[in-house]
Amino acid sequence: MRWRDRAIVFLLAALTVAGLLLISAFGRPYPVVPAWDGTPQFQADRAWADLVTLATRFPRRWSGTSDRRAAADWITGELRRVGLEVHRDTFAVALGERTSVLMENVWGVSRGTDRADEIVVPLGNYDMAPTSFQAASDTAGHFAAVLELARVIHAMPHRRTFVFLFPDGEEWGMLGARQFARTFPQRGQIVAALSIEDLDPGNLVALGIDGIGQFRGFAPMWMREVSMRSAAREGFPTDEVPPVFEWLQRSILVSFTDQGPFLGQGIPAIDLPGRGDDEALKDRVYHMPDDLVAYMRPAALAAYGRIQERILRSIDALDPIPRESGFYLRLGSDRTVPPLPLLAAQVAVFLPLLAAALVRGRRARLTWAAFADETRGAAAVFMPLLVWLAAVKAMPWVGLMPRYELYPPPPRHPLLTDVGWLPVLVSFGILAAALWMAQRRVRSTRRVEETPGRSAHLAALLILLAAVAGVALADNPFGAVTFLLLPALLWIWVEPCTTRLCRITNAVLVLAGFLVIVALLAQYGALLRIGPYILWYIFMSLAYGQFSLLRLVLALAMTAIGIRLLQITMREQGTGTRELS
Repeated sequence: MRWRDRAIVFLLAALTVAGLLLISAFGRPYPVVPAWDGTPQFQADRAWADLVTLATRFPRRWSGTSDRRAAADWITGELRRVGLEVHRDTFAVALGERTSVLMENVWGVSRGTDRADEIVVPLGNYDMAPTSFQAASDTAGHFAAVLELARVIHAMPHRRTFVFLFPDGEEWGMLGARQFARTFPQRGQIVAALSIEDLDPGNLVALGIDGIGQFRGFAPMWMREVSMRSAAREGFPTDEVPPVFEWLQRSILVSFTDQGPFLGQGIPAIDLPGRGDDEALKDRVYHMPDDLVAYMRPAALAAYGRIQERILRSIDALDPIPRESGFYLRLGSDRTVPPLPLLAAQVAVFLPLLAAALVRGRRARLTWAAFADETRGAAAVFMPLLVWLAAVKAMPWVGLMPRYELYPPPPRHPLLTDVGWLPVLVSFGILAAALWMAQRRVRSTRRVEETPGRSAHLAALLILLAAVAGVALADNPFGAVTFLLLPALLWIWVEPCTTRLCRITNAVLVLAGFLVIVALLAQYGALLRIGPYILWYIFMSLAYGQFSLLRLVLALAMTAIGIRLLQITMREQGTGTRELS
C-alpha cells in the first residue's frame, strides 16, 4: 500500500480500537425490576432432610445406573406427595458405552391462576459426575432447594404455572435439559427457566449468575436484575463476571449448566449457583469422592433457598414478563450497552479490513480471474482442513474413539487426560494426504501466464477474510470480534517483500492473529483443571458436538487464510507457478 493509503487504513484502525475501548460511553441505565417483598416460606429442615436422603441413599446416581433410577422413583413419589401432576421422560443417549444409556427427566406441574398459560421452569439436575460420591454440593444441595421450592410454591396460589424439573445428564452436556427444551409440548409458553444449580460447600457468601446459552442466546437483563435484587433483600451480593469476560462468554457460547439448552431454544433462562467461602474446599470436593454431606451447611441451604424463593415469587408477580433481546452488554448492576450502538461498534471493527482489501485490490489491478485463481489457492488449504474435521468427527463412528452424545466427559474424568493417540495420528495423516493431493492439483491446473502477482493474491485473501468476517458477524457478532479482531487489524499490513526481516515481520503479524485462540485454550485448560490436555479436550469436542458446525467451518476458513498468507509471503520473490506452489 502507498503511504496515503496506509494513513487512511491506520486512521480507521485507530478509530476502531478507540470505539471498542470507549464502548462504555454508550451505556444506558437499566430500569429497576422490583423484587418480591414478602416473607419466604422456605423450610430449611425439610430441604436438609432431602439433601441428606438424595446424597446418602443414592450416592452413586450416575446416569444409567440403578441408583439413578431409584432416585428418579423417589423424586416421583415426593412430587406426588406435594400434590403435583408428575411426568417422566426416558430417552437414550451415547455415553461412551457399547450400548446406549437410558436417561430420565422427572417434573411436577403446579397450575397457575390468571396467567396459567405462562410457564416458569425452576430446575436442578439430580444426576452426578461419575467421579463423585454422594455429590452433596453438586448436586444434592441444589436438588433439595428445588424440591422444597415445589412444596412452598404449590402451597400458595400463584398466577403462572410452575414446572419443577429434575433433569438427568447435566454432566454430559446438559442432555436432560436439552431434551426437555426441545420436546416439552408447551415449550413455546415458557417465559422463564431458572437453573438452580450447584450449592458450594461451606458458608454461603454470594449468589452466582451465569447466562451463557448453548450455541446461541444469553440471559436477558431483567432476569439478572430480579436475581440480584432478590439476593440483596436477603443480604447477599451477586457474583458476575466483568464485562470483558462476559464478552468472551458470549463469543464462545459453550454452556456448562442447564440454562444453556433453554437459551439455545430461544427461551429466557439463567443459572443461579450458590457461592461458598472456601475455594480450596470447593476445588478439593468438586467432582470428587470427597463431595460429602459433612462439608455442607444447613444455614447455607436455608439462605440459598430463601433467595431462590424470592426470585420465583418476583417473576410470578411481574405483569407482564419483559420481552427483551439477549443481545446487549452489561456494564454494571444497572447499566447496559443497548443493541444498536453495540452492533455498530462490532461492525465498525472490520472497516479497516474492508478498506485495506479495496485499496490493495485497486492498486494490484485485481480482476475476477485473478480473484478466482487465489480463491482456488486458498481452497487448496481450506478443503484439506475440512476433510480433517470430517475425519475427526468420524472417529467415534468407526470405533477409534468412544462415542458421546454432545460434550466430552465432565471435568476430572480420567478420559480427559488419557490421550487417544491413534485417532489423533490417523486424523492428521488424513490431513497430510489431503494437503498433498490439493497442492498437487493446484500445481497441475495453473499455467504461468494465468498467475497474478503476490500483491493481487494478498488483496484477494483480504477480501476472503472480509467475507468470513461478514458471515461471522451474522452468526455471532461477539465471536466475530473476539476471534477476527487481530487478523483484521494485523493481516492488512502483510506485504510482498524480498528481505528476510520483511518475511519475519510478515510471519509475526500472521501468527499474532491467533493469539486470542491460544490465550483462550490456556484459560479453559485451567478452568477444566486439565492444563495442556486442553488440546485433547478440544479434539474430543470437535469429534462430538460441543461447537456448532458453522463456527468450526469459519475457524477453519480463518486458519486457511492465515496459512495461505504465510505461503505467499515467506517464499523468495519469484514468478509463475513457483510463487504459488
